[in-house]
Amino acid sequence: MSTVARRYYLRGRSSLEANDLDAAIEALSSAVDLAPTFAAARVALAAALARFGDCPRAAQVLRAGLSRPVPAASRALLWASLGDVLAQSGDFPGAEEAYVHAEGDPAFAKRAAAGRARIHAKLGRYPEAFAELAKAASAD
Repeated sequence: MSTVARRYYLRGRSSLEANDLDAAIEALSSAVDLAPTFAAARVALAAALARFGDCPRAAQVLRAGLSRPVPAASRALLWASLGDVLAQSGDFPGAEEAYVHAEGDPAFAKRAAAGRARIHAKLGRYPEAFAELAKAASAD
């Protein structure tokens, strides 16, 4: 990854933390353009877009990252983030599928189970929600 892409990423993260979404989206888009396999930049860009209210574009950014060769941990991060974005947009079946992919990496098992628990609760499927919460609580 280029040093310039990393600088854009750090600038975008700072803007995101300051809630300057326009600046964050601009800087993070530049980071992704310069380093398309930079998963952390994609996730941060998707977070900025989702906060801005553009969940379809956030999902598109994450899906584009999944179409590239990235390490397994980065792939799981992209899947988990896609699940979060899809859940936020109301695409619960898509979010559930994304979480299933994310949990393939043990480091994301808790996040995936917690995400599915939120989906089940929103759909009124409380027994499933409680079962997923128990899974999240017991995952290492």
